[in-house]
Formats: sequence, structure tokens, C-alpha cells
Amino acid sequence: RGLEKQQQQQQQQVSSTTTSNLDDFDGYDMRDVIYKKWGQCFDLDFNRVDSFGFRNLYVNVMPFCLGSKRFRHQTEMDYLCHLQAIVEILIKYDQLEYVLYQIEETKKKPRGNTSPLIAVPIRLDLTPEQVKDIMGY
Repeated sequence: RGLEKQQQQQQQQVSSTTTSNLDDFDGYDMRDVIYKKWGQCFDLDFNRVDSFGFRNLYVNVMPFCLGSKRFRHQTEMDYLCHLQAIVEILIKYDQLEYVLYQIEETKKKPRGNTSPLIAVPIRLDLTPEQVKDIMGY
């Protein structure tokens, strides 16, 4: 697949500082990557999109940050546990390096004070079965 080849090429180009030790990468590290990129601890969420007979899954960097009224996590620990779960899923489906590369390279920024809200979408390269496994439907 074309996207898969592109991902492999991009993953090889990822800076060694971001991915120096992916075996130990966790929710804390993901928080740090997000903070380093945008200066705030934004939330991540999966979003399934069905279009033209295809089912895709995105990781969206949401415009809700730690400490704001609209942030869905009660505490920083809840937020870190959520990021840990996302990291574990990305590792399981071999998407972590690709997502980190996309975060590093994007020029987009999540914006919450707009209508509609603007998230930063990162499309994952998954089979329909993998999307179903992750989303549960």
C-alpha cells in the first residue's frame, strides 16, 4: 500500500531524540511530546470516520488542555492514564512512530475558541478489523 510505504519512509526519518527509546515510551512521554510541540497539554482521542465505503481511524489532538473547564479528565493522573492507554494501542498496532512523526511535522494547532473546534487529525494505517478491535464496533 502507498500509505504504508510512505509511513515506513517517514518513520525512518523521525528524529532520534523523539524516538530514542520507544520501548519505554509511555503516557508521560506522550504528554511531553504534546507539550513540547504546542506549549499545552492537549487531549488525544480516537475518531472513526466512515466515508466512500472505507472506515478510517484517526488520533485527534483535541483543543482541550489540562486545567481548562472543558477538559474531560478530572485530574492530571486521569489524563496521564488516558494517554497511557492510547500509547499502548498505538504500540500494539505499530503506529506510535508514525503518530510521533506526524505530531513533530504538522503545522496545525488545535484551537478551541473557534466554531467549529479545530482538532489536529492523524490518520492511522489500520485494517478494518483493527479499527473494529480498537473501537469495539
